Amino acid sequence: MRQRRTCALCGTETAGQVVLSLPPTPCANEFVVDKSQRQARYPLDLQLCPSPHCGHLQLAGVVSPSTLFDNYVYASGTSPSFVQHFSDYAKRVIDLFGLDDTSLVIDVGANDGTLLRQFAEHGSTRVHGVEPARGIAEIAESRGIPTTVAFLDPAVARDLRQRFGPAAVVTANNVFAHIGDLEQATAAVRTLLGPDGVFIFEVSYLADVIDNLLFDTIYHEHVAYHTVRPLVGFFARMGMTLFDVERVPTHGGSIRVYVASGDRSVSPRVAELVKSEEEAALFSTSTYESFGKRIRAQGQSLREQIASLKGKGWRLCGYGAPAKLTTLMYSFALDADDFEFIVDDSPLKRGLFTPGTHIPVVGAERLAEVSGRRYCSLVFAWNYYENIVASHESWSGAWLNPLTLDLLDGKAVY
Repeated sequence: MRQRRTCALCGTETAGQVVLSLPPTPCANEFVVDKSQRQARYPLDLQLCPSPHCGHLQLAGVVSPSTLFDNYVYASGTSPSFVQHFSDYAKRVIDLFGLDDTSLVIDVGANDGTLLRQFAEHGSTRVHGVEPARGIAEIAESRGIPTTVAFLDPAVARDLRQRFGPAAVVTANNVFAHIGDLEQATAAVRTLLGPDGVFIFEVSYLADVIDNLLFDTIYHEHVAYHTVRPLVGFFARMGMTLFDVERVPTHGGSIRVYVASGDRSVSPRVAELVKSEEEAALFSTSTYESFGKRIRAQGQSLREQIASLKGKGWRLCGYGAPAKLTTLMYSFALDADDFEFIVDDSPLKRGLFTPGTHIPVVGAERLAEVSGRRYCSLVFAWNYYENIVASHESWSGAWLNPLTLDLLDGKAVY
């Protein structure tokens, strides 16, 4: 693990600026075949940049990207609602920037090609993905999405530019929080873009993380926790212009950021969001002290609710094995003694065991097997809570949201 001493966005000294520490965990997507396998745990400490012009929040320690992503098991296309989100996203970008079948769209961290398939289906048919996880990239290729297996860096960007020409749009969705060297990655994006090209990325928004207590989105893949103010200064220093920001509902609350390779008129939304961030004290250490207290209180409440359910004869399972499951389990001291199994819709995770806690991951057919047998399912994939519950209407059991602590269909408990 590499320890950071400076801010990834402005270079200010950050050693000693830790404002929040969560319990050490294994890598959040390090699912294992053998439940007896010992797994390394890494600290989850967050640093706040002290610069009055920045205030970027980042992990103090960075795990090697090859450790995190070489055998990645997250696939975008397993969620119908996320596929629909990408469809709407692609249509909006095509309309905004007048893309056609001659426009090149490159997706960084393209995963299984879900977003690029939407661009292709809606008329922007020149697409190319960059994805470091070979197994996931092979899925994209099998779906007709040409993909380069690599981490994006300036050398890879130069090669792609030489082979395909300049890109009209470069996307990086739920990726910009995963990159340790943002200067190098952004320089590579500039190489890919044409003179009027646009870089668009979606990333979890720190304001929503704090407001909605989305602490479980803090894990080792996410080395950065973004707000608009630090990003404006960062892109200016890189010779680019952050010209618009939209708030979108994915992952509990995200922002879609638009960056031009040169000068461009800036939307008033940018200044409005910066002002709201400053008013919310997102650049103050006291905000993170309070956040830590709220996390601990939520953990206590959830453990009490689980104990109450068990005391009334209910058994527990889980639904969804996203990366955030790992942070939640370790932060709230939950383990295989609490949950018998975890259901997940991704075939890449079924048959494996959860990181560190080693709970078996199974398919949804297991729910049918235990229907009517007083099981309560805690929905770790809380961002898909409504969809999950709606798709299992016939299941006779209870559902529990770990963030709101709402218990659905559990009247028999009382």
